[in-house]
Amino acid sequence: MRDNFDVNKESKNIINWIKEYFDNQPNAKGAIIGISGGKDSTIVAKLLVEALGKDRVFGVLMPNGDQKDISDSLRVVKLLEIKYKIVNIEKAYNGLLEGINEEDLSIDAKINIPPRLRMATLYALGSNIHYRVCGTGNKSEGFVGYTTKWGDNAFDFNPIGDLTTEEVIAVGDSLGLPYELVHKTPSDGLTGQSDEEKLGFSYEQINKYIEQGSCGDIEIDKKIKLKNEYNRHKTELPVKYIVI
Repeated sequence: MRDNFDVNKESKNIINWIKEYFDNQPNAKGAIIGISGGKDSTIVAKLLVEALGKDRVFGVLMPNGDQKDISDSLRVVKLLEIKYKIVNIEKAYNGLLEGINEEDLSIDAKINIPPRLRMATLYALGSNIHYRVCGTGNKSEGFVGYTTKWGDNAFDFNPIGDLTTEEVIAVGDSLGLPYELVHKTPSDGLTGQSDEEKLGFSYEQINKYIEQGSCGDIEIDKKIKLKNEYNRHKTELPVKYIVI
C-alpha cells in the first residue's frame, strides 16, 4: 500500500468522483455492475450505493451453469438492498462453442469467452435502462494483464482501477463491509484455481513490484515484468492507420 494512502480520505474521494461522473452524464440514470461474489465487485457496489443511493444501482449475477459461491453474490445484493437480475450465460457459452466448432480451441480461449459474454450482458441490460456499466478491475490485476480484453476490462467507468489489491481491501474495511467478503480469496471462478495459483505469484509481490520496482525475489520480478510487457496491449487503445 502506498505510504501516503489515507483510506478514509480516498474512500470519500472515490464516492465524490462517482457523483461527479454522473453529474456529467445527464442521460445516465444509474450504474449497472456485475456481482461475482468476489471482493472487488462487492466493494465497488458498496461505493456505488454510497455515491448514488441503492435505487440507482443494479446488480447482475451471471453464473456459467452452476456457481459454487453464488450465495455470496446473493448475500451482497441483499446486504446492499439493490435491485438485481440473474442471467445464466451457460446456454450462450455452449452455443458459441458449438457455433465456433473448433476442436482445438485452447483453454485460455475458452476461459476468455464467459467474461466477454458477461460484459455483453451488462451492456445490453444497461442500455435498456440507461445505466452506465461499472468496472471492477484493480491496479494489481491490470498491471500483469490478469483481465480479459473486451471482457471485464470493458466498462464506462471504474472506481478502483488505480487501487492495488491491498488498497481495495482497505477501502472495503473502511466501508464496514463483512470481513469474509472483503478478505475473500480472489478467484476467477472459471479454472478452479485462485488468482495467485494461476498467476504463479502473489498480489503482495505484484504490489511490491509496482511500488518499489522489486518484490524482493529476482525470479518473480522477471515473471511479473514479462506479464506486464506481454499484456500491455490490454491497457492501450487499439491502434489505427491515420491519413496524413
